[in-house]
Amino acid sequence: MTEPMDAGTTLPVIPRLFTPEEADALVQHLEASFRRMDPLLVRVREIQDLLEDEASYWGGDVSRAPPQDQAGHAALAAELGRARTVLDAEVSAVRELGVEVKDVAMGLVDFYAQRDGDIVYLCWQRGEPRVGHWHPLEGGFAGRRPLEPRRKGEP
Repeated sequence: MTEPMDAGTTLPVIPRLFTPEEADALVQHLEASFRRMDPLLVRVREIQDLLEDEASYWGGDVSRAPPQDQAGHAALAAELGRARTVLDAEVSAVRELGVEVKDVAMGLVDFYAQRDGDIVYLCWQRGEPRVGHWHPLEGGFAGRRPLEPRRKGEP
């Protein structure tokens, strides 16, 4: 008789593997996602700067500020939380497609793919018309190499 599988055991997640054509089909969607993220990123940075300025002005202890300044600080902190929540949802929506978001500000993503028997990343950066580069999983952006023409369906 076999033992039942321990409910606490987790199996490794096998990532979705993309062909260049499948990755290319998502480029317009990704461009639109990053356009939606742009104002959120700007606002998050603005609010962070404002909150840091206030904290610095009050010696790191905003509770020493007058009540109206404390209320303004609390409102900014709440707005920051809301902006981060919306930004996180946008990033999660991209990840649900099987795409690795590497840098939101740069619009840099990777797609798992198979190349010559190895799992690699197909690499795309915002503004590029198609997925035209790849790199080893441990290579990173600096190790990007152009995709040479290959048979249809092969990365």
